[in-house]
Amino acid sequence: MAGRLLSIIDDDEDVRQSLLALIESVGYSARLFASAEEFLASDAWTETCCILSDVQMAGMSGIELADRLAQSGSRIPIILITAYAKDNQSFALSRPGVVAVLPKPLQLNALIEQIGRALDSGAAG
Repeated sequence: MAGRLLSIIDDDEDVRQSLLALIESVGYSARLFASAEEFLASDAWTETCCILSDVQMAGMSGIELADRLAQSGSRIPIILITAYAKDNQSFALSRPGVVAVLPKPLQLNALIEQIGRALDSGAAG
């Protein structure tokens, strides 16, 4: 798992820190971003193997981020996190790059399983 950088994008600092702790507890490294715009303005998107993003954020949503990355030719797999998974799941999964939609509160096993699937899918890079 070493060398696999995940990017965590959420406008809630507590959520970002909680996700970071979960990710690091199983050996991944991650960078944190308060918005999709901040992520896109950074160099992280060129190094990221998987994105964990909230669906609903101030500014650009996780779904809009997926669309923007797809338009740029990116193949980074995206796992969306939402409090409204049942309402948005089909639409979100139809977006390019979105490989999973996980409900809040997150279950560690489900998160780790989906990260592993995303990385194994060959979509990254």
